[in-house]
Amino acid sequence: MTIPTTSPLGAKNATVYLHTPFHPKAEVYAEQKFGKVLRPLDGSVEEIMAQIDGILLRVSNITRDMLLQAPNLKIISRNGVGVDNIHIPTAKERGIIVTNCPGGNAQAVAELALTLALTVLRRVVEVDNRIRSGEKVPSITALAPGLFGKTVGLVGMGDTSYELAKLLLAFNCPILVYSPSSPPTRWTNTNDPKYPTTIPHERVDSLEELLKRSDVVSLHCPLNDSTRGLIGKKELEIMKDDAVIINTARGGIIDERALEQALENGKLGGAGIDVWEVEPAYGDTMGKLGKLRNTVVLPHLGGSTDSVTLDGCMKAVDIMADYFDGKDVRNRVI
Repeated sequence: MTIPTTSPLGAKNATVYLHTPFHPKAEVYAEQKFGKVLRPLDGSVEEIMAQIDGILLRVSNITRDMLLQAPNLKIISRNGVGVDNIHIPTAKERGIIVTNCPGGNAQAVAELALTLALTVLRRVVEVDNRIRSGEKVPSITALAPGLFGKTVGLVGMGDTSYELAKLLLAFNCPILVYSPSSPPTRWTNTNDPKYPTTIPHERVDSLEELLKRSDVVSLHCPLNDSTRGLIGKKELEIMKDDAVIINTARGGIIDERALEQALENGKLGGAGIDVWEVEPAYGDTMGKLGKLRNTVVLPHLGGSTDSVTLDGCMKAVDIMADYFDGKDVRNRVI
């Protein structure tokens, strides 16, 4: 089955499903753009899927069963980059268009990756919790490694990694990069409109080399068959005993149980985690990672600044509306 790259339906005639909340202003915008906007409380999954022409998606999963229950579904427009939360094989089988909004949240996610690194390396959450609980914490007992001058290893070389690398320059951090799929001139070619700022860095030939040499490892690769479980027991054992790992990319890239053991056994200095194998993350879904002193945990907030979320959600609405109004589909993933 093949869906054309344009649709004559018309946005005003389309029924759209807001599977998870968008920015409130973008939800109002969607109500203006489309004929009908449905939300989870408007009926059972089966009832909703039977009616819809499009899905506006921010987080949460679109499963195979959901896609098979939607005979008229033509497009899924996601605010965000990754589409691993959509059952892509079924979307391809059904000829459903999937679009994303790449690059829109890169600065926000990079900002959070830096925040997590600083928070772990300065023991901010640990000491905050201790003094709130009534403990006296003399500064001499809370010495921290800090970030300045530390070697940072970046896994992946996309937009977020680039934005983080620019921030790290202010901390005088030597930067190592492992990204076998990226061209050799990335970040060094000033004529590249996407990456115009030259980033002093060293490309390494293997993940093992990056892990051995880095004081901080920050993950910025997609989740796919080759990266699932990329950081497991073996990889964590390679890292320095006082190293810190940051994940703002995707849950599943790190083996969370292996990370727990490394942190508990003193084989790792700390971790900042914003993405999880099971989301939404809270309480026991995080295992011991949410209870250890040397971790900072967040529930997938990387792109969740007000302006970035509003901009991405509005773009997702516009991409879908343009498709229904007969214009070429933009940012098509499949």
